Amino acid sequence: MELAQLAVFVRPPVAGSTKTRLAESLGEQGAAELYEAFVDDTLRLCVRMQSVGRVDVALWCAGSPDDRVRAWATRVGASVRSQPEGDLGVRLGAAFEEGLARYEYVVIIGSDAPTLPVGLVVAAFDSLTHARMMLGPTGDGGYYAIGASHRVRPSFEGVRWSTPAAFADTKKANGALQVAVTSPWYDVDEPRDVRLLRAHLGVNPSAAPATAERLSKLTATHK
Repeated sequence: MELAQLAVFVRPPVAGSTKTRLAESLGEQGAAELYEAFVDDTLRLCVRMQSVGRVDVALWCAGSPDDRVRAWATRVGASVRSQPEGDLGVRLGAAFEEGLARYEYVVIIGSDAPTLPVGLVVAAFDSLTHARMMLGPTGDGGYYAIGASHRVRPSFEGVRWSTPAAFADTKKANGALQVAVTSPWYDVDEPRDVRLLRAHLGVNPSAAPATAERLSKLTATHK
C-alpha cells in the first residue's frame, strides 16, 4: 500500500453551469473564468504537496472531462476519474473506495478554496496518523477537506448537503470513529464569499495568484 493521495474534485469551466451562484454579480462567463482560476491555484497547491512529500494526486471530474480538464490532469501527473451520479456523499464514497484500496491516507478537497494554505493540507494528512478520519470546517457549515485512513471509508448517512448542517451531520454519521478537526478555512460559493476573497487577495495576492489576476480583470469589467 502506498502512503498518501490528495484527491481533487473538479468540473469543466462551462459558462452557465459552473459557479452559477456567482453569475448574478460576475456574469455566466465571468463565473466560469473565475472558477478556472480557482482550479489553477488549487493545482498549484497540489504541485507544492507533491514537492514536499510522497503524495499522489487524483482528479475526479463531475460531468464529461474536456480538454481543459485533461490538461489539468497532465499538469499534476494524474489520470481523470469520472464522479458517479448521485449526491456528494455518493461521489465522496466512490473516491474513498478507490483511494483507500491503494493508499494508507486519502484527503479529498474541492476546487473552490483557491487560497487554501498548503499548511492546512499538510495538517490534514498529519491528523490521519492518529485519527481514522479528518474534517476541515468552513464557516458556512460545510468543509473544505475530508480525509480517511487505513481503509476506513467514512459514512455519509443522513448528511444534509448544501446546508449549514453538513459538517455536523458528517461528524455525527461517523460518531464511532475518532474524527480529527483541523483549522477552519473558507471556500467560495456565494457572492459574499467573493467579497471575502477580494479582501484577502487585496492584502496578499500571492495566496492565489491566478485567482487574484482574474478577479482583478472581472472587477474592472463589471464596474
